[in-house]
Amino acid sequence: MIQSSRIHIPIPKIRNTHCKVEINDVDMTSRILDSSWILPVTDGIGTFSLKISNAKGQYTNSFQKGQTIKFYADNNNASNLQFFGRIDFIKDEISDKGQFLVIEGRHRSFLLNEFKICYSADSKETSEILKEIIAKLPTSYGFTTTNVQTSSTSMSVEWNYKDIWDCILEICNFASFDCYVDDDLDFHYFQKNSIANSEDAIVEGQNFLRSKNLGVNDYIEKTRVIVMGQDRNGLPIMFTAISSSEGDEIRELFIKDNSADTAQKVQDLAEAKLEEITSSVIQANILSYGLESVNPGDNIWVILPRQELAGQYKIIQIHHQFGMKVGGWRTETIFEKKDIQISTNIKSLNQKNQQITDNKNVNKFNFSYNFDYLTNLGTHSGTVIDTEKGILSTTGGASGTWESPIKNLDTNPTGLELRLSAEQVNNILVYVSLDGGNNWKEISKLGEGITTQIPSGKLLMLRVIFGSAAAQLRGLSLLYT
Repeated sequence: MIQSSRIHIPIPKIRNTHCKVEINDVDMTSRILDSSWILPVTDGIGTFSLKISNAKGQYTNSFQKGQTIKFYADNNNASNLQFFGRIDFIKDEISDKGQFLVIEGRHRSFLLNEFKICYSADSKETSEILKEIIAKLPTSYGFTTTNVQTSSTSMSVEWNYKDIWDCILEICNFASFDCYVDDDLDFHYFQKNSIANSEDAIVEGQNFLRSKNLGVNDYIEKTRVIVMGQDRNGLPIMFTAISSSEGDEIRELFIKDNSADTAQKVQDLAEAKLEEITSSVIQANILSYGLESVNPGDNIWVILPRQELAGQYKIIQIHHQFGMKVGGWRTETIFEKKDIQISTNIKSLNQKNQQITDNKNVNKFNFSYNFDYLTNLGTHSGTVIDTEKGILSTTGGASGTWESPIKNLDTNPTGLELRLSAEQVNNILVYVSLDGGNNWKEISKLGEGITTQIPSGKLLMLRVIFGSAAAQLRGLSLLYT
């Protein structure tokens, strides 16, 4: 939703509907009983289905899979292309109501569901990643990136034979962007809630027909989001974003995402997802007379006085309907959240959960303090950090001590657990302090950590003591709650 304090006075548009359906360049408009043309944003490509009168089988075997289908609709001369699809399935049906031909298929961008991507990037801006994976498609497909906007977010990815649209969904979720492919096969990639459509509006008394599922769905809203990423050494990075309104009812969402490979990326992902799922935005399915200029992801004005609804809401799915049984051309618009968002969101998050299988968090820690030793930080006594290799070691002697910077915590920890990536781990001791280095307590490297008799304090520090010149530390992760 676009937040606005402006007053919007809609000017009624002349409704002079003209529609046309072409199947393999044959005008079949007069034969269409009903048709459905669905265009989502970000979730995937569009689909269509239609039913035509096929008395005496006059059109049986006239059309084939792989042929094109186009739906034009506007208030002028039926020249505005609303959907360009590809036929996947043709069914000949007979019932007591007559003989019909049912045709189903996908948007002409269907190849995005057929192509696998092998690609890796290290801290690259998301629109550049998108352009590079699109460039891996055969040029004969015809996809372009004219409307791909630059984001302010960089991410690291490693994809091996992954469906390209799954890659796109991962990019969009990470950058809080939306994406769709238009009928010219051009990609549109833009920040969520950044496109305001000034041509169309849904207004009671003008073009509004009915609404359903209008309200705020509290089912999937959470009070905290726990994100587990992993650093270059495979050690866990944890952060928990907690709603300021969380009370006694704790409602958690857990996400694993190996593209979040720094503490900042993990924190950003947790906070962005918390904002997304705690936004109490009205959702609705609204049917109106045909909307001719809307695109997936647009924000358009919806003004329904009887339901006390007035604002610019984001379209997450456009569903054009046309045919004799429909009564002409109608547009059902789904705003803000799909009615099936419970299963959809859980499915997309479960896909992320599969990306990290070697990190466990059996003690349910919420945060972590991580070091990958790619930067020189902390204080040294007989130790050195090789920032090119990402290794902490002694300067060549048999012993050495390194102390981390202080991390200010919001609350006193109630549990601690250590993970290391190291050579000769038995010659490395790790101590923890919660009072800024005045008192220290050794912490086990075996995974169980210390969960009792934890020192009190909020000034977290770590001390690493080497007992051998051959010992090396590549990464350290202290999990805590």
